Amino acid sequence: MTREPMIDHGQTLTGPAGKVIGFLDGKEKFESFADTLLATGYPETSVTLLYGEDGIHILERMQEHRFFFSDSEDSIIQTGIRELKLGHCAVSVEVADRQHAVDIAKLAKPHGGHGFMYFGTWVNERIPI
Repeated sequence: MTREPMIDHGQTLTGPAGKVIGFLDGKEKFESFADTLLATGYPETSVTLLYGEDGIHILERMQEHRFFFSDSEDSIIQTGIRELKLGHCAVSVEVADRQHAVDIAKLAKPHGGHGFMYFGTWVNERIPI
């Protein structure tokens, strides 16, 4: 997985379906979480990191080009912008199902992970950790 956050080149992100999205309190926390993901066998390509002004611009663009079906998607974007403005990281991990999302959130918790939300095909759910 890349340890570098996405750089804003005017691109848009794909929708949240099939992902768990949450937050970590800074790049150091992300680094330790990334180490855990790698150690447990998660593929590099399944993780996206947003951080700083580039991440804020990417999320703001997502707000402008809505393609969602519920308020949960708008809420996670707004939360993401607030978290990034605080110097935190937003992380998205591709998952196969809800249990996989729960497992990711549990792995993130010892590294300060919070606010994780699972986006299934027709279901959105906050993951309690």
